[in-house]
Parts: sequence; structure tokens; C-alpha cells
Amino acid sequence: MKNYCFLLLSGCMMFCFGCKQARYQTPEKGVSFSLNEERKKSIDSIHYEIELDIPAGKNERITGQEQISFVLKSQDRPVVLDFSADGKQLISVELSGEKISYTFENEHIIIDPRNLEEGKNTISIRFIAGDLSLNRSEEYLYTLFVPDRASTCFPLFDQPNLKATYSLTLKTPETWEAVSNGGLLSKTADGSRSIYKFGKTKPISSYLFAFAAGKFFKISESIEGRNMTMYYRETDSTKVARNRKDIFNLHAKALSWLEDYTSFSYPFEKFDFVLIPSFQYGGMEHPGSVFYNESALFLDENASVNKEMARASVIAHESAHMWFGDLVTMDWFNDVWLKEVFANFMAAKIVHPNFPRINHNLRFLLAHYPNAYEVDRTAGTNPILQDLENLKNAGTLYGAIIYMKAPIVMRQLEKKIGDMLMQESLREYLKTYAFGNARWDDLIGIIDKKTPLNIAEWSAVWVKTPGMPEYLVIGDSIQQKKDAVSGRIWQQKLVLGKIAVDSLLLNFPNSDGTGYGYFEMDSAAKSYFVRNYAQKKDTLLSNPVFRGSVLVSIWEGFLRGAGPQPDVLVSDILRTLPKEQNPLLVDYLLGNLQTAWWLFLTEESRMELQTDAENSLWGLLERTKDKGIKTSYFRAFKSIAQSPDGLVKMESLWDGKLEVKGLVLSEDDKISLAYELALKSPGNTKLILEEQLKNTKNPDRKAGMQFVVPALSADPAERDAFFQSLKKPENREKETWVLTALSYLHHPLRAASAIKYLRPSLNILQEIQLTGDIFFPGRWLHNTFAGHSSKEAAAVSKAFLSENPDYPYYLKNKIIQSTDMLDRAVELKR
Repeated sequence: MKNYCFLLLSGCMMFCFGCKQARYQTPEKGVSFSLNEERKKSIDSIHYEIELDIPAGKNERITGQEQISFVLKSQDRPVVLDFSADGKQLISVELSGEKISYTFENEHIIIDPRNLEEGKNTISIRFIAGDLSLNRSEEYLYTLFVPDRASTCFPLFDQPNLKATYSLTLKTPETWEAVSNGGLLSKTADGSRSIYKFGKTKPISSYLFAFAAGKFFKISESIEGRNMTMYYRETDSTKVARNRKDIFNLHAKALSWLEDYTSFSYPFEKFDFVLIPSFQYGGMEHPGSVFYNESALFLDENASVNKEMARASVIAHESAHMWFGDLVTMDWFNDVWLKEVFANFMAAKIVHPNFPRINHNLRFLLAHYPNAYEVDRTAGTNPILQDLENLKNAGTLYGAIIYMKAPIVMRQLEKKIGDMLMQESLREYLKTYAFGNARWDDLIGIIDKKTPLNIAEWSAVWVKTPGMPEYLVIGDSIQQKKDAVSGRIWQQKLVLGKIAVDSLLLNFPNSDGTGYGYFEMDSAAKSYFVRNYAQKKDTLLSNPVFRGSVLVSIWEGFLRGAGPQPDVLVSDILRTLPKEQNPLLVDYLLGNLQTAWWLFLTEESRMELQTDAENSLWGLLERTKDKGIKTSYFRAFKSIAQSPDGLVKMESLWDGKLEVKGLVLSEDDKISLAYELALKSPGNTKLILEEQLKNTKNPDRKAGMQFVVPALSADPAERDAFFQSLKKPENREKETWVLTALSYLHHPLRAASAIKYLRPSLNILQEIQLTGDIFFPGRWLHNTFAGHSSKEAAAVSKAFLSENPDYPYYLKNKIIQSTDMLDRAVELKR
């Protein structure tokens, strides 16, 4: 072993190379952009051979060992590995069988380069695995390493542009199944243990490496020569049998479509997927081992068309990631939107042919625009392409701008350059950067070479600046209002619809629903639209895309104080619903109804409208023949019902004494009914919840209920104790359970008693960002503030931001986004 010395001096590391000294700054926690760039230049050809020993007990430690092989291009700087754990979990670091000295600083293993050689090196490390990203339950565990969480489990170079191959060995309890990215080479027994050896993967980024192990069922299918295995935990065999064929077929169709569109065969060794109860996301695109939220794929018997399309879309989305994100990966996580936009963009193309009866332009409008506006209308919005100084903050980049606005922008780009040029450019992009990394500007460069249009100029506004344009109608044209950011011009084609009424000509901006922005409408046009809703003799009013676009514009105007008043809006929606048969528009109207009901109506207004609203929704529930729409009306009724008659109906549905023809209630529906009854009938809270717990058969759903029940307690002291428990990270591990509990803890009916939880919830936000998964900080904030509409609640967030002027901007924006509706509710209630 070579000799070396080092000194720690003023936070800097001094490495002595004979008579020459090189000064090297100790890396900060996480992976800074500068460390990312250094390692990208100096390290190549990485292979990890990892072995983990997983005990049966959730709280027992997992021991591990690994060999990291890599090519070192230069010895002028230390080699830095990432291990975001306690230094005591690092047992040894060896080279060629001998222990070598190292420094562990700021969650990095720092090795003097003189211990290594230019060229190939192999380092062996023994360690105790960290638990943060292992998502352990008593009967199973699964990893989530996005965006930089692999280093919380084992040491590695944890950045997306250092792609590597992986070989994994897992030792598990003998009754457990295991799955990972690579194909299973062997499964052997060792006493009461099973040993799974998985084959070497293709080069993938560290956040895409994954494994799951536990008590899973599994089913395999082969469709047109493509073998797939599904792992799951659902115990309802009827539900599994009902969904099985569709799940496998949807995957097979998506993969075949993508191979044809991209002219690039499926790039990885195998295609398996794991359905996980209470999974944090809809899905996660690990090549060879895709993870899904189990409830998103195993649909209830009376699932709406929206639920069916959502399932098809998430399957197509994760399948598209095999090419867009896994084969070609962003160079740095600021371009994370690039993989997400193409996954969504491709998913829409894949799903459409499977639902010929659905108006897909309407679905695109309602699935993307309202959610994108929800962020883009706020003062905390962000551009699609964001700045990122350190990977530890990469999770804060995720949100509606990436998932909802970006596909709108991509659709505009395709219309601008044509679908053939788009496909040709994407094929070149995939071929050029296969198994490597690329940036958005690399794709723009490919497109710009093929067209005389200045796509880079278009991209500079739509992709690299935040916010949304605002428009008004002047004469016969739609004109953009003066933009507050450097006079930007948002290049897009806009359509103005017109309806002649007597001597008036009513204008409806964005009548085709493709334009992006706030389109100001005059009161005469809005009034006519509501009065004559869905009138078949009028070409525009009979067009569901037109109706959807105008409904979105009316809602946006309402939120900006352009009318109507909240009670009028609710009444308008209740009068409109019987005229609407399109399931997508029914769901949109019901969503706005519930938001307006709980956030924007005063308690007095709700009382005045309660009987009319309940009777209207119950009547529609009984009369509607479409089972999916019937389910939508049931869930809306369940949300707003509060009268004695409404609660009797809910309890009778829950205990089975009342049946509505065509309405099939799942175990999840029964649980949610129990929650609503416990909340709204405090005298029966304990009995109802105990009975539902007894009747719940699925062990994962039962465990979720047991977690949520204290948040529903009629006893404020018990709710206080539950909230206090959430301050401990170990009590936030099941994030979907936490979010459900928060929605009831902060329900509008409990909002006054929950104001005291707001400031403590903000106080631990930074910790939540470091310990939770990528969507959790935003969802924590949303479910904390979504039930509040009082000026007292609004004052809490404003005081917090005022008292913390140097608060991290990426979290500050999340707070502003999450409290925007609260602020608007306060303003509209004045």
C-alpha cells in the first residue's frame, strides 16, 4: 500500500505529492454540480458487484459488501464516493485485499488518489446499509433511489451521468421473493435463507438501480415472445383475475408501439414489474423492474373511464421511460423534466387507440391544463428547466410544471415542426445518446438543424422562463396582455370562437382548448354559456372540447376574482351537471364543485345549499346508468354530505342496508365511507372505525387504517398526540398513510382546531425534504393547507416566510404554491 499524508486545515484537505501540494476543498453534503463535473471527467467504466443480507425483522440491520470497479483517468484529485449515512456504518475499505485509509467527511468517502492507479481499479467496501430509501415493512421492502438516494443505502458514485453496470446478490428469508433490474441467474437455499443472484445489467444511472423482496405473489405471461412477470400483494383473487389480462396486454402493446415509433428495440434484458401497496408514486421506471402503486393497476369492478385511462397511461408512461430516461438519461437533474415530458407525451400517443370512444383532445386538456395552471398562476411558480446546484435538492424540481405543463409545450412543439420531423429527431436523439446522457439543448440542436424555424428562441420563453401568459379579446382577435417578464411573446396559435345571439356576437377565446394561459371572458359570454350548456343545436356548445375549454376559463376567472360569486358558481355547477353526459367533464365539474364547496363557500352558504346539493347529487347517483359516472357521483356525495338525511344514506351504504343499483362498493370505498362518517358523526367515531377495521380483510389496507384512525379521533388530545408523532421520521415512512391522515386532520370541518399544527408543519419542512421521497414535501404542504380557508391560517404561512427571509428558495416556492388557494379563498370571502 502506498504511503500518503493528509491534513485537515480550515475545512480544506491538503494532499502532499512529494514536494508538490494540491489544495482540495472537502465536498459539501450531497452531490454538488462541481463534484458532478469533476467525476464525469475523471471516472469511467463503472461496475458494482453488490451483496446484501436482508433479515426477516424490519428493525434488524442489513449488512452489505460490494466491489466497485472503475477506470480512473487522472490521479490529480482524490476519488470521492457518496455514502449518505452515519460514518459508523462504514466497516472497511480495501484495495487488492488490503485495507486502505480514507476520510469520511460530509457523507463522502474520500480516498487519496495515490492509493489508486490510472486505469482500472477495484475497491472493496463492507458496510451496514442505510434504511432511508429501503421502504421496509414487516413482510417486504423495496428501494426508491431517485434522485440521489442510492447513496443512503450503499457507497457509490451517485450521479446520473456516471452510468454503471450492476450485479446484485440478495440473501433473504426463505419464503420471500426477490426481483431486480437484472435477470435472475440462480436461486439457492442456505438453511432458512434464500440466495438470489441477478445478472449484470446494461449501463444505467444510479437512481434506476432497484430491488424488491418480500412476501409477494407472482404471475408470468408471454405475449408475442415477450416474457413478463408481475409481482403483487393484493389478496383479493377475484380482483387480480379481473385485472390480470388487461395489465399484461397494456404493457405488451405499449412496448411494441414504442419499438415501432423509435425504431429501437427494447433496450434491456427483461421486463418485470412489481405492484406495491401504498407506493409513493403512480410508478417508477426501473429498467427490468418497474414499480407501481398497486391500486392504480388493480381497478375496482365499477372503475370509471378516467380510472381505466389513468391505468393505461401510467403503464404507457413507465414503458416509455425505458427509452426516454433509462436508455437516454438527462446529464444533470435540472433536465429531469426531459424524461418526464417524453414519457407523458408518448403515453398520450400510446393510449389513444385503446379508447376509441374517448375524445382525446378533451382528455389532454383536462388532464394537463388545470393542474399546470394550479402552479403557474402562483407567485411561487418555476420554469420547466430549473437551476440545480446540488442533487440533494433535486426532488424539489418535481411537480405539475414538469408533469403537466411540459407535455402541453411538447405538443405545441410537435405542431410547430410537424409530427414526422418530431419522430425523425427523436430517433436520431435516441441513436446518438443510447446508454448515455443528454440535455434538452442537445435535442433542440438536432431539431434546429432540420428546420428553418428558430426553435431555440421559442424554447427560451416556453421552457426557460416561468409563468403563463394572459389574454383578452379586442375586436376580432385575441391579444396577449403586456408581460411582466421582459416583454416576452408566447408564440402559439390561438382560436377565437363566436356565437351570434340576436344583435350580439359573443366571443369565446381559446375555443379549441389548445392555447395555454388565462383567457379573460366577458360576463355576457359566460352567462350565455351556462344558460345554454351543451345545447345540441349549437355546433360549439355541443362540442365537448369547447365546453371543457370554457369551463377551465370560467374557473380561472373565478379564482382571479372575475366572478361569479362562490354560491352562484356552486349553483351553476349543480344546474349544469344533469346536462353533461361526458365522464371527463362530469369529473372536472365535480372536482370544482367540491373545491368551491369546502374552500370558497362560507359555512352559512353551505348550510343554505346543503339540502339542494345533496338531493341533486343523490338523484344523479340513482339515475345515472354509466357505472363509472355513478361512482363519481357517489364519491362527490360522500364528500359533501353532512345533513342528517345524508349521513343516514352514507351509513346505510356503509353497513350494506342500502344498495344503489349499479353501484359496487370496494373495500377502499367502505373504508373511506367509514372515515367520512367518523369525521361527520363524532358520537359514533370509535364504533364505526372499530367495525370497519374488523371487516377489512386485506392486511395492507388494515395496517393503513390503523395508522390513520388517531387522526380521525373526536378527542382533540388524541389528534394532538398523533400530530406530534409525525415529527419523528420513522412515523412518516408510509407517506401515503401520512397524507391520508393529514387530509382528515386538516379537513375543513376540523380546520379551526388544526391551525395550531400549521407552524410546526412548516418548521420541519426542510427535514421532510431530506428524509422523504421526491413528491412528499409538496404533498405534505398541500394536504396540510388544502383544508384551510381562514385568514388566520393564511397569516401563519406569511409570518413564517417573513421571519425566514433566507429560507431555501425551492422550498419557499413550494409553500407559496401550496397556500395560493388558501390566499384566494380568503380574498374571495371578504
